[in-house]
Amino acid sequence: MASGDVKAQPTKATTTEEEEEETTISRRARHTIQKNDFLSTYASVALGNPFHPEDNPEGIINMGTALNHLMDEEMQARLQERDGLRYDRQFQHYYELSGTKHVRRSVADFLKRRFCPERNVDPENVVVLNGVASCLDALGHAICDPGDVLITPTPVYGRIFSNFRERALVDVRGLDTTEQTDAEGKSFSLRPDALERKIQELLGEGKRVKGIILVHPHNPMGDFYSKTLLLEILQVCKRYKLHVVVDEIYALSIFQDPETFVSTLALNSATPDPERVHFVWGLTKDLVLAGFRVGVVHSLNKDVITCLKRISTFQCTPSIIQNAAATIMNDKDWFDGFFLPTNRRKLGDAYRNTRQRLEEMGFQVREGKAGFFLWVSAKAFMKENTKEAELELFEAIFKKGVYIVPGSQLYCVSPGWFRLIFTIPPEKLEVGLAKIKSALDERRK
Repeated sequence: MASGDVKAQPTKATTTEEEEEETTISRRARHTIQKNDFLSTYASVALGNPFHPEDNPEGIINMGTALNHLMDEEMQARLQERDGLRYDRQFQHYYELSGTKHVRRSVADFLKRRFCPERNVDPENVVVLNGVASCLDALGHAICDPGDVLITPTPVYGRIFSNFRERALVDVRGLDTTEQTDAEGKSFSLRPDALERKIQELLGEGKRVKGIILVHPHNPMGDFYSKTLLLEILQVCKRYKLHVVVDEIYALSIFQDPETFVSTLALNSATPDPERVHFVWGLTKDLVLAGFRVGVVHSLNKDVITCLKRISTFQCTPSIIQNAAATIMNDKDWFDGFFLPTNRRKLGDAYRNTRQRLEEMGFQVREGKAGFFLWVSAKAFMKENTKEAELELFEAIFKKGVYIVPGSQLYCVSPGWFRLIFTIPPEKLEVGLAKIKSALDERRK
């Protein structure tokens, strides 16, 4: 398949009675397969046709999937040590599928050390599942009934919608933020009053609003919320008895002002309605271990934890992987003293280098502090300020062999924004940037 040939298929909204009788699957299954996912579609194409300078120079450079390759060698070396991916006969048998006691204790100690040093984390409030996507899906099952509404500020990582919709059948609604700057000069700002208006609007429509979802640090903005704003948001949610799911998957991938980041775990007694606040984290981003499928939920709500433990039968992480994860988290000298500072330095260097290169091309880059991505405006290269023109530019770049994510696919209402990943292998980054420049130069001509 040529890099520019893939097209997202339209979603079929309804099924006729005749089709109902002929189908071999459930309505729920039809709902799942009829929901096309732009990120998954293009990521699959990129994975199936990867660029290689000798073997596949016409392949696709994936600057759309948020993975950090900058610490691959360091993590590989650590796992290949004797206590890394070790084998034991016990791994052949059943175990606590929601996280073994050893692993949940390791997770609790790690969270206390890295997220909230001034409070204790009880292992009984921790559940381990197979990835953060599974954690969000499970929380949707635990706190919502089908058709209930969760609100999330947009633009946002697109799979946030899918992770709650596809199986738990939650109605996720975006709270639009825009490129217009606020009093502090920041764009795409979340405001508590805007959240409250959205809640009231949905309640006025007869919707059952159950909570909000925050990505903190934010994807795609690469920023994070202040303690003051977090508490204001939590106060709004308390007034309406709403759950707050906080995805902190990039919390240890902060390369600028990490000391100013405040995790929701660190709010402790300041949290207005603690039993409705659910923290999610995993090894995919901060420990560059996407293939391990380790996600963590922390909640003070005993019923939520009990529910997640019950359904962990279907969403568990193998015990041999859990054990390796615990080994990494328990190695304080290696992780705190070497991996974390080295990762932050590499992230910062790659961010600054890529930002400079993009700005030289003519992109406008929003300031970022965390994560693996830059949030950039490409309006200067669009014929008009529309979603259609944005997707046309996306296709022009994709035809050159580079996959980036258009903002409209992250529910951005301001056309012309794109998310670019800067943490791919440096040699591929160089080629990818050159290909993007080539696409832009052709448009200039």
